Amino acid sequence: MRILGGRAGFNSVSFTGEKYESISKLKDGKITTEIRQKKEHMKITDILSKIPFIRVYAMFFEIIIEYWKLYLATVVALFLLEFFFNEKGNDSFLHNINMNTLVVVLSFLVIASLIIKATEMGRLHGAEHMVYHAYVKDPHLTLEKVKKQPRIHKDCGTNLVISIVICFFLLMMVFGNASWVFFISCSIGFELWKTEPKILWDAVLAIGKAAQYLLFTSKPEEKHLLVAMEAMKKLEEAEYSNT
Repeated sequence: MRILGGRAGFNSVSFTGEKYESISKLKDGKITTEIRQKKEHMKITDILSKIPFIRVYAMFFEIIIEYWKLYLATVVALFLLEFFFNEKGNDSFLHNINMNTLVVVLSFLVIASLIIKATEMGRLHGAEHMVYHAYVKDPHLTLEKVKKQPRIHKDCGTNLVISIVICFFLLMMVFGNASWVFFISCSIGFELWKTEPKILWDAVLAIGKAAQYLLFTSKPEEKHLLVAMEAMKKLEEAEYSNT
């Protein structure tokens, strides 16, 4: 079975195949799984996704829609920091830290990682990677096989984020802090992620894997692994039942 991608939510793991998407959720100690037709891309994003240096924005749009709760929680956290500093010192938190685009990006990543680490999402993210690794090696999944797999993955979106941040940092040193520099960095970083130029990408990947391990995944418990395994097994059943 060809797996096109996987994602972790606050209480779920999903995998996408060529025709279907499976979403397994853990609630009150029970695992439930939903199988749905793979989502078709919106026409505008489908067009944009075929244009180099533009296609990154089509992907960002879809990710924001998918993970709107995480983005909303991060924005609320920044708002609360601003409110707290205004209450305590009648001065702006954002002004005090000399806010610029790089600080915004890094602050967003730190807050997002704290949210992920503080919730089940980090463990489910790790479980998703481990099950993906195990399935590629042997489709006959067992808990013992899955436990032996690493919780980081070379295709994780974290590596894309790190690629963009590195590009932005380097370009900012040359052109200064400006919004257009960040948007150009997104385009270049995405193309690096897609093409994976050998020497340069090895360096980016090393940093990305460290970020995955330390910031964006946690060691899963058995229950998290079982959720991810169930999602993969149900997707396989759906894909092959219509072959």
